Amino acid sequence: MRLDRAHRWFLLAGLVLLAGVALVLGSGILQRRAPDALTPEEREWLKSHADSLVFQSYPDSPPLSFINDQGTFSGIAADYLRLVERNLGFTFRRAAPTSVSVLLQNMREGKVDVASGLAPTPERSEYLLFTEPYVRIPTLIIVRQGTWERLTLEEMKGLRIAVGRSFGVHDYLTRQHPELQLVPVSTDLESLLRLATGEVDAVIADVATSSYLIAQENLTNLHVAGTTPYFYDIAMAIRRDEPILHSILQKGLSQVSDEERARIWRKWVYTWESPFYLDPLFWRFVAIVTVGVGVVVGSVITWNKALKRQVQARTVDLAEAHRNVSFLAEVSVILSETLDYSVTLSRLGNLCVRYLADWCVIDVVTEDRVRRIAGAHISPTKRPLLEALAERHPARMGGLSPASEVLRTRQPLLYPELSEADVRATSESEEHAQLILALGTRSALSVPLISRGHLIGVLTLGSGTPGRRYGPKELELAQEVARRATIAYDNARLYQQAQEAVRIRDVFLMIAAHELRTPLTSLKLRLAKLRRLAHEAPEQGIRTAALLRELPRIEAQADRLHQLIEQLLDVSHIGAGRIELNREEVELCQVVQDVVEALREQLSRCGSRLELRTGCPAIGWWDRHRLEQVVSNLLGNAIKFGQGNPLEVRVEPETDTVRLVVRDQGIGFPSEAKARIFEKFERAVSERHYGGLGLGLFITRQIIEAHGGTITVESAPGEGSTFTVVLPRGAERASPPPSA
Repeated sequence: MRLDRAHRWFLLAGLVLLAGVALVLGSGILQRRAPDALTPEEREWLKSHADSLVFQSYPDSPPLSFINDQGTFSGIAADYLRLVERNLGFTFRRAAPTSVSVLLQNMREGKVDVASGLAPTPERSEYLLFTEPYVRIPTLIIVRQGTWERLTLEEMKGLRIAVGRSFGVHDYLTRQHPELQLVPVSTDLESLLRLATGEVDAVIADVATSSYLIAQENLTNLHVAGTTPYFYDIAMAIRRDEPILHSILQKGLSQVSDEERARIWRKWVYTWESPFYLDPLFWRFVAIVTVGVGVVVGSVITWNKALKRQVQARTVDLAEAHRNVSFLAEVSVILSETLDYSVTLSRLGNLCVRYLADWCVIDVVTEDRVRRIAGAHISPTKRPLLEALAERHPARMGGLSPASEVLRTRQPLLYPELSEADVRATSESEEHAQLILALGTRSALSVPLISRGHLIGVLTLGSGTPGRRYGPKELELAQEVARRATIAYDNARLYQQAQEAVRIRDVFLMIAAHELRTPLTSLKLRLAKLRRLAHEAPEQGIRTAALLRELPRIEAQADRLHQLIEQLLDVSHIGAGRIELNREEVELCQVVQDVVEALREQLSRCGSRLELRTGCPAIGWWDRHRLEQVVSNLLGNAIKFGQGNPLEVRVEPETDTVRLVVRDQGIGFPSEAKARIFEKFERAVSERHYGGLGLGLFITRQIIEAHGGTITVESAPGEGSTFTVVLPRGAERASPPPSA
């Protein structure tokens, strides 16, 4: 009986065990045999593309999408992708993570099929399909503890609000609330650090990123004061040319349960709770403990406060260092974007007022003149004040302003605190002082822009923000900005000079070709005429009268060619520093008379009457051939531009020098062309109407300076020109001028 009972118990236990195994196996079979959410066509398509479907992520946006310390793709987007792959029974081929911009470009080019963690935008929808959003992330208004308990966007006017540059919420606020004072930053981490250290009053960011970063960075002095109407709708993105893949992913995403979605949200999104020290019960406990332990608690609190101050100071230093590095990086980007230095420095000024100052001006030195090339103010309503300041009180050499002082000493100036008296002491007038005060100036600094030992300008920054006081750190940062700006300015200036040299070369080659072709053409015509005369009467030869008529003309064109070639050779010698003088005792009056006689035919053709006044003797130790070039160039120009009006040439001997004056009453030229006309290939008139290589006055000045002399010019449009040459007599062998 007992044996039978034991057999029955063993049989019952076996049946129970078999039932359990059957239940487990049956549930697995039923689960495996659950109806497939995909159609046969979709399943077949997915199978045929098993090796070609590529997924790519972006690594730098925790907790949505990032690479963790183990190098694994993590975050909300990663968890949803794994659930979709599980539901579809399919795994995408992974591509290396990259930035959002590169990821979008890869999808546009067909290199990537699927991405997770992207928000639909009109631009992206042109080439992408999006699933239904799998998470909708609100945006929060975050402030420091002890400031505001509750805030709305309408109540934030006048506050400094940090928000991610080019983020969706930034575009929304710019469009819907232009009255808000936004402070664009590179990342949400930077905005939260700046809020924690008091650089801004509030931050607007999405709840997922902000809560994750606050928990990671232990920013316990922040709390949520409100929300905004803007939401980030996060979805999976598929190439627009693969609609069947869009349908497949949507079905896989729809199978993610509400419990799984909630678990992912709790895993990555920090739950905002009031800090324990805001609970009244905590403070009652603290009060009881304080009474009980007295001095011990006081000592601990004192130590804790000291430690907290050290942490805050360190946090401020780190935040400031991070901000300075970001600022200098942006400075480098701006300075490298273009070789137009006026545009570059203008952009630099705008950047400085975003990071360092309330207003900024940049002055540059060009041709011994100071010119304001850029000015910016953080407030658009005060920018007219900068324009008035530049127009009425520009920086100048020898002035009283900080910029003028830096121009004089080449040393930076720092004004940590500026009173009204200080402003007036550095101003040219009361009006000047009022403009500076109206800009809002409580602290200022000026630093020089020096390139290879040459002062090229001054960067001046001013601040009127309460609490901002410039010190050695700000001065050092401004000097680094000035150093980078100087390099960019120098590169841009050298580039423009190279471009101008290329332009001058091209113009010169065109003019030289024209000038050389003109006498050659005339020579060919004269020779052709002589050849024709010879063919018309070969037995008689060329008539003497015709030959005598043509030969001087041929000789004149040959002389013209010789003169052009000599000018080119002279320029070559001057450029190589090989201009040589064969000095001898020369009578300048005789040189002038010889040149006048040689140009007699040109004078006759132009119809100009020449008045020659020579105070002979005018003897010096000079190179006769070079002086003939000088007189010929000056008198030739007077004939060319004199328009048939009277000409005057004077030789005026003095004790140690001899003065040569050549004056015409022709077209003249504006005063700003005075320095330019003595440079290579330069002219004060159009080359279309007047020939020449633009070398005559350049060669003339080089010859005169080689003799130790000077040449100046006075001219005005329509009143002619007067060139004055002063030559030292040279060696003691030169005869003295006659006594009066």
